[in-house]
Amino acid sequence: MTFTVILNGEPVELPDGTTLAALIAQRGLSPEAVGTAVNGRHVLRAARAERVLTDGDTVTLFQPIVGG
Repeated sequence: MTFTVILNGEPVELPDGTTLAALIAQRGLSPEAVGTAVNGRHVLRAARAERVLTDGDTVTLFQPIVGG
């Protein structure tokens, strides 16, 4: 079975049980190089492997801004 999330404004079909960490890996992104939010709420890097995505979730992947 599959479901659909909205990833950075575009619909993406994923297999049931996909975690946020798996989505990042599927996209070929380095976990350290990307910030994440699901449904407008920040998801810490340490919590991504436990955050199972569901149908209709809105996922935002972004480059964190750091500075001083």
